[in-house]
Amino acid sequence: MILNGTQLNCEVIDVIATLKAELGDNGIQKFAKYFDSGDDIMLCCPYHKNGQESRPSAGIRKSDGLFHCLACGETHGLDEMVANCLGYNDPIVGYRWIIRNFDAVKVEERKPIVLDLSRGIVDKIVEATKYVSEEELDKYRVYHPYMYERGLTDDVIELFDIGYDAETNCITFPVRDLQGRCLFVARRNVAYKRFDIPKGVEKPLYGYHEVAKKALESGGKYLDKVYLCEGLFDCLRLWCNGKIAVAGFGCLYNSLQMFEIDQLPTRKIVLALDNDIAGQVAAEKLKEQVKGKLITRAVIPNGHKDIGECTDEEIQNLQEVW
Repeated sequence: MILNGTQLNCEVIDVIATLKAELGDNGIQKFAKYFDSGDDIMLCCPYHKNGQESRPSAGIRKSDGLFHCLACGETHGLDEMVANCLGYNDPIVGYRWIIRNFDAVKVEERKPIVLDLSRGIVDKIVEATKYVSEEELDKYRVYHPYMYERGLTDDVIELFDIGYDAETNCITFPVRDLQGRCLFVARRNVAYKRFDIPKGVEKPLYGYHEVAKKALESGGKYLDKVYLCEGLFDCLRLWCNGKIAVAGFGCLYNSLQMFEIDQLPTRKIVLALDNDIAGQVAAEKLKEQVKGKLITRAVIPNGHKDIGECTDEEIQNLQEVW
């Protein structure tokens, strides 16, 4: 089947069976009856009667996944129908679910990227008794409107594997070591706007792995500059505007983070810390402590507290001092 131009390793009936299994009791209710009718998979409509029909009134075209109900008239792509069954109004959620389960390269087969950092980037191995598994991360790989409210773009969401945990109503931020292994998952509650980081973990620079990948994609060359900020969203907003960045989970940098700052594949670090007294003090200390690199500071414009409050245009035109 071809969906939105993507060749999938499945048929429509496979999608329905997998979706039914994932939805549990709700899936058994929605997809109590479905069968192959030749060109279409016939099923009870999940829109107007939640699958509770005496006979199937809807069909999904096998060639391209077009859903149409003869009874209520609902017509959607397969991705939109899947998203609806999962409880979302965004067809991107359904598309990602289908790709994750049936694309030619399945998520379960992805391997951590092993980086050859022989060109000046020294690996600091973070000892962890247990890495977060791909199976757990896979549970969070859905979109949430709050990601876009904070100005994130799809490519950055994919690069950093940003997700959403419906059980805790939190945006999820996998924090990876240099080899790409997930050390822990930081969370941001959508309702209370509060970050949560597991207790007792040693925090590396957020984005260190992604910066190293960027350097390798450039042929192992030093990057022109790397921005250093406090918050995760600040870091991500910079990436969304074409600026390579890392974050330190606040303005107090631990010994591991200081090591990684020293090993960043750049000769220039731009401090994009919060526009408050704590950020100013941290900037002065970093300027003294970081050796062998040119240190400048980004000017947060128009009285904004941090990068997260800036518009895209303001971020793209950040000025530097010292």
